[in-house]
Amino acid sequence: MFGKMTLTKISAKLNLQNQPGQRFNVVPIFLALLIILYVGAIMGLHWLRQERFMNGFDLAFYEQAAWNTGHGRFLEVSGTDFSHSLLGTDVILIVALMTPLYMLVQSPLTLLFQETLVVALGAIPVYWLARDRLGNRVAGLLFALTYLLLLGVQNGNLYELRFRPMAMSFLLFAFYYYERGRFWPFLAFATLALTCRPENGLVLIMLALYGFIKGRPKIFGWHFVIGPLILGAVWFTLATLVIIPGLSTGSIALSENFAGGSPQAALIQLFTNPVEFFSDNSLLGKLCYLPLLLLPLLFLPLGSPTVLLMALPLLAINLLSKRPMQWNAYDYHYQGSIIPWLLAATIFTLEKWQTKPLRFLRRIKSNLFLPGAVLAATVAIYLLFNLIFSLSSLKLPDDIARTDNGIAKILTRKEQPRWEAGKELLKLIPPDAPLAITNLWSSQVKPRQGLWLFRNKTLYSVHPTLTAQYIFADLRSADDKPLIDELPPAEWEVLDQKQDYILLKKKKS
Repeated sequence: MFGKMTLTKISAKLNLQNQPGQRFNVVPIFLALLIILYVGAIMGLHWLRQERFMNGFDLAFYEQAAWNTGHGRFLEVSGTDFSHSLLGTDVILIVALMTPLYMLVQSPLTLLFQETLVVALGAIPVYWLARDRLGNRVAGLLFALTYLLLLGVQNGNLYELRFRPMAMSFLLFAFYYYERGRFWPFLAFATLALTCRPENGLVLIMLALYGFIKGRPKIFGWHFVIGPLILGAVWFTLATLVIIPGLSTGSIALSENFAGGSPQAALIQLFTNPVEFFSDNSLLGKLCYLPLLLLPLLFLPLGSPTVLLMALPLLAINLLSKRPMQWNAYDYHYQGSIIPWLLAATIFTLEKWQTKPLRFLRRIKSNLFLPGAVLAATVAIYLLFNLIFSLSSLKLPDDIARTDNGIAKILTRKEQPRWEAGKELLKLIPPDAPLAITNLWSSQVKPRQGLWLFRNKTLYSVHPTLTAQYIFADLRSADDKPLIDELPPAEWEVLDQKQDYILLKKKKS
């Protein structure tokens, strides 16, 4: 009761609710402050991650693609065996759009800033959608704050440089304009979402189905169904059947993480040989995945199942995967194209209940009670999983929920004195020399045409030293030490070694 009355009084005193003739509205100022605070906080954490060697090779890989693009080599990469183009691993054209700003300030933090800004701006369509549907600006502000505090938003944003979180924001804008009947802004943001990940084409196909079910052709015209259907289907087909195979040896990124090498094969195995399917997958982790996704929003998305149609393709892909990080509801970046529909469905459910309130809601006069309850639940989940489970001895199984990229892990990462020794070795490497480098140091070096992860990994290169002229390795790494031991002494010489960091140079033949 206290929370309900407090929200109502604050709303009234600040004159924040929709009122006829109101000239000055302070809610956009609060929204702008939330966005600025989010960007500042996340960028501070990104800086700490970079300073404390918490970013892996993926960040260096994408930075190399932007750096090469800026030097006339469109999305060229060197770190994979099966393709020398980023488009041969995954069709992520957004990197090219991020290149101009990156070339002004050539730092991985420039790319991370662009990602963070795009993610933060996703609070705007969330605010608009909740304001319009619930008829209350404060409710819109509460939902915008909920969005910025969702673990899937923050931790996905903090996991190196990723593009699903950017797609999340673009999809929110696209859906808002779709619901408003503004086709061209919808098309622009839908296209931006496609540049982030090709599987968002499947999302647009389901959006076309949603539009058909909700009668959008009668309201706005048939182009609101035909447009997303054609755009999504054509781009997904073009990306997966033409671009990737045409620029690679046929391997697709992370295909080994699905039974049979693809989501389609995994789906077939689920029905034809479920025993083998679940022997390679965590049944408990997957059973917990959906409840944990819905918990911060108090399971309210289930009240608007048609909106959840757009989440189905990505939910299916995540559940078919063998990688626990894909069905981790609160960490990594795999929920980026799912979160928009959970939020939209929650807002739509509350809109229904305003018209036809449930029995227990009839006694509650404030229409801010449920938005406030959703925010409170989101904050509680944030504190529990991002802080309490990370800082205490309380643990959940890793395949259920981890927060490896959360704020607690970043702030408690201890600085190691030996890092200075590694930095001294890096100074001995020429800035344009082909280099194979240990994972956590890869984003510390300047981009170059030849850069490989010093690890025998199928996704990247199984022979990273074949073309490299220098090797920077960490002998304390379980991945690096065996590869160092296998190097032929006749081909490599040790330039220097400090604090278990080692720098080698290929001998002239």
